[in-house]
Amino acid sequence: MEGKKPEYIITDQDPGIIKSVPLIFKTARHRFCMWHIMNKMPSKFGVSRSDYNDFMCKINDIIWDDELEVAEFNGIWEQIIEDHGAGVNDWFADTYAIRGQWVMAHCRDLRMTSIMRTTQRSESENSFFKRFEHKSVTLVEFWMRFESAMDQQRHTQKQLDNMDKHSSATASTHLALEIHTAKVYTYSAFQKFKEEAIFSIDSCRTGGFTERGELEVTTVKDSSTKKNFEVTYSPALTDNTGTRKASCSCTMFERTGILCRHIIWIFSASGIKTIPEDYVVNKWMKEYLRLRIFNSNGEGTENMQVIDEKQIAMSIMWYLDSICDQQMYGFLCPEIISQIGYASDEAVTILSKRMKDLKRKFYIAPYYDE
Repeated sequence: MEGKKPEYIITDQDPGIIKSVPLIFKTARHRFCMWHIMNKMPSKFGVSRSDYNDFMCKINDIIWDDELEVAEFNGIWEQIIEDHGAGVNDWFADTYAIRGQWVMAHCRDLRMTSIMRTTQRSESENSFFKRFEHKSVTLVEFWMRFESAMDQQRHTQKQLDNMDKHSSATASTHLALEIHTAKVYTYSAFQKFKEEAIFSIDSCRTGGFTERGELEVTTVKDSSTKKNFEVTYSPALTDNTGTRKASCSCTMFERTGILCRHIIWIFSASGIKTIPEDYVVNKWMKEYLRLRIFNSNGEGTENMQVIDEKQIAMSIMWYLDSICDQQMYGFLCPEIISQIGYASDEAVTILSKRMKDLKRKFYIAPYYDE
């Protein structure tokens, strides 16, 4: 990771992990998976209780709400627990005591916390890679199957990149900021920004203005949430690139990487027509700078392309053989494929193509079709 340490780590509540994380990742904040905790809550409360549905509905409303302030969450939680008599259960008291490690309202200060809330992403990766491996394979077989899985992920990424490159989004407002993001954001990110842009016009109004040194602090009234938010804005240029600084008490940009309606309102009122560079997150851009990656030999690869054609062909054969084996065709075995790896590049390529022809003949699930 080029020496970059994680800002926070999300795991389940395994006792061994709880002890190990602060010892190994001394500067990271350890968070608990929200899904794992919420999955235990029904049994702790009692699914047979008459007020079960009402309780779970109220709890879910505040647990997953990343716009609640800390004091708001604490007050509502305590009221719900009292109203439903859940305070007698020690599990709820213990879970509330560690709320700073899992509740959204208590993690608003962490970057991209609205995106990373559970271990679902790692679990989905586990599920994905299980399609390519078996517990009985050798280390060499595992590595080749892993490369095959990575090839498929890269192929999917290229498809998404191509869609973003050739698709066009349409702005819903007259705001220059929205027109700008339609050109530079991915389709999914632009849809989120568009929603905020519409709300900025329909729901936001200025409720007050003060100056704090070189900063301007504007109270923005948001009729959609019936709350007031403070936007701190620096109208002067802050560096040589001309970047202007702004922050909002709703912390949406910090949590999601998308500008909130309140900052959009202030930027638009200030005549800013393009989003300042500091507020365009690479993750949401169509054309963003990919970090350099390396193959198994430590050699740099460009644009996520695997340079070794023989390695690609071997990966395809590992995948096709596993599929054939599952469908009881099994025309190759792992030992044979391992030996093929020592053959010439030309021989491996020819065999790989013939295996794909057999795959089509037997109506095996499509993969690497040319």
